Amino acid sequence: MPSTRSKPIRLTRGSVIVLEGLDKTGKTTQRELLKAKVSPEETLVTHMPSGLTDFTRDLYQILETQKPKSGLGRQLAHLTSHSENMTALLAATRSGALVLDRWWWSTMAYGWYGGDIPASGLSKTSFRELIDCVWKPITASAIFLLLTPRDEDLNNVAGVAEGYRELAAEHTGTVITVPPLSKEETHEFIISALADADLIQESEQDAGAM
Repeated sequence: MPSTRSKPIRLTRGSVIVLEGLDKTGKTTQRELLKAKVSPEETLVTHMPSGLTDFTRDLYQILETQKPKSGLGRQLAHLTSHSENMTALLAATRSGALVLDRWWWSTMAYGWYGGDIPASGLSKTSFRELIDCVWKPITASAIFLLLTPRDEDLNNVAGVAEGYRELAAEHTGTVITVPPLSKEETHEFIISALADADLIQESEQDAGAM
């Protein structure tokens, strides 16, 4: 009797899929649903800034439980984690595909637009240049932006959502705003959008059946 388990989808080689947006919008849920759907041999799925190393996971836990008083300090620590993981992230884009739960947009949205970095004396241009030093090697193929929280979160302060909208306006070709849906419908929406953007490659078996 043939297996009823669906075959994993294969993301286009070199593609970078990003889940971004406010806290409590279901990004983690969608990351795990995607992780269960894609080919694990070909796709790296990870969360930033916790990342892939013991160092960055430990640093993330410290930042979550002992938050720095300085918003700039917090975001610099996040960028440290981003930088520490960059070799592995780049390797994933060369050997297969990459799915990120958060990337540098969170640094800007929570650090600049909704944080106290503007009061630190660091200019927006300088902050972006610092971020680019870390993230310039990676370009997103699709950014799924989730802006409808399912619950309250103290991190979603004034300015963060607007910051995300400003960032989205700068990257219109790659941004897909996710409408308010159930977690199952959101997953289906994301898979459909990936297919529409030609970011899911046809398997050899499927191609032969045509």
